[in-house]
Amino acid sequence: MFNTRWLLLSALCSLSTFASSSLEQKTLRVESLMRLQPELSAVSFDGYQRELGYERLGLAVEARAQIETNLLAEKIKAQIHLAYEAALKENKSPEDARLEIRDAIESDLELAAPSMKDELLEYALIVLDSVDDPAVNEEVKLPSIFKTMESVVLSRKSFLDPRDAFVFSPTANSSKDSEKKIYSSREQLLSSLVSERESSRWVSSTNLTTRTAEIVKTESSLSMQVKMEFLGAEIEAGPRITFSRQIATEAIVTSEGLNPVITSSGEFDRYKKGTNNQYITKNGKKVPRYISFYCDAELKFETDTVGSGGFKYFGMGADLKVSKSFQNSVTIQSRRIALPEVVGNKTVTVNMIAQVCNSFINQKYSNSMTVRKSLDAMMKGVVSGLVYSNPRTTCATDSACTNWFNKENIAFKRRGNRARCVENSKEKFKSCQLRGLAGQNCAVIENRKKTSSGENEYICDTGLRCVKYIDATYVLGYNWSYSVGRCQK
Repeated sequence: MFNTRWLLLSALCSLSTFASSSLEQKTLRVESLMRLQPELSAVSFDGYQRELGYERLGLAVEARAQIETNLLAEKIKAQIHLAYEAALKENKSPEDARLEIRDAIESDLELAAPSMKDELLEYALIVLDSVDDPAVNEEVKLPSIFKTMESVVLSRKSFLDPRDAFVFSPTANSSKDSEKKIYSSREQLLSSLVSERESSRWVSSTNLTTRTAEIVKTESSLSMQVKMEFLGAEIEAGPRITFSRQIATEAIVTSEGLNPVITSSGEFDRYKKGTNNQYITKNGKKVPRYISFYCDAELKFETDTVGSGGFKYFGMGADLKVSKSFQNSVTIQSRRIALPEVVGNKTVTVNMIAQVCNSFINQKYSNSMTVRKSLDAMMKGVVSGLVYSNPRTTCATDSACTNWFNKENIAFKRRGNRARCVENSKEKFKSCQLRGLAGQNCAVIENRKKTSSGENEYICDTGLRCVKYIDATYVLGYNWSYSVGRCQK
């Protein structure tokens, strides 16, 4: 029988088969897919639900892409309005609020997909300019975004809608085929490994498990689009990220007893031994030991990132993580069967079993779906949970910084400074900083040297400049008193 991961993936493929199915069947499949959320939290389930709605309406791919484009535009518009309202609640003027949000928009969209960046920025600024006028609702043409969304729709449809309908329905192991010892060919053995029937029995006594050497193959790199952050929300407009991939296969062999199951010649020791390390006999014959095996195929993938961005990922039951690169893997295991004695008139050896498991990745379990394709599909599901952002960014708006300073730093609140979300011009990340108001001290720089004390000094807030009020004094070339500067218009 397939293990839990294999069961979930197989169910995903069968549940999302829309071809040659009634609307009722499609609905049941999506409802069943939704029940897999606790196990597949990285998959974008809302997209599959929308896909079902498109099927009900019989919409063409172009119409679906237009809806996805509109959804993205509406999400951007909603985030801009939320940010604007939050800024006004901080008693900022409409002009200051717009300037603050404009900076945040330009910063966030630096991480957008190049094919969408200019269009997203233009649209966001149009929304910002009309944020005070609820009557303005101009329809903006977004051809580049539409084209990208068209590919997203086709990719999702391909992921959910394989050409063949594979229904996963395990059956009882009444045929005892998992105990078979002689196979006419490797193809027959591989077909048994991906069978939907139950696995062979477990070893109930002391047992030994060993693994064959891994066979690792480097796959071609895959470029996929990820989400990005925009004013605190996630939107499907991130850049295309290249993922390097490796597939590793191995056989896992379990046998009765604690004596080594693999001999120095690479064959299997198929008979039981006693405590004296001698073979146990019955009626003059060696007593066979029970040996079973299954194949394990793992797809390892990681990002090759460049630039200042990083990744956030919600895993199953995990907290939010931020990292410069992202590494993960997905695994499929075959059902467990008794170790054959002969395959294609050849005695089964360790090397043969390792090669069979390497071929397992190309084995079909339905008309067109192979184990390799299933691994790729699961990888795409995991990648759909990634969000591209700058890992050092801690804010998007000034209001968020005000809330943070008021909550975490009461002493700063008492000084009455202005909290700002400031972008680092070199590394392009944003963090909270305090800015000096009119009358507060600021740093005095003269001839590239700081002549003020540095105590309780701040960079002057927007619209203010640092003016020197008191000169520094020197005695015998040593500083006697510091200069003093204050923020003023």
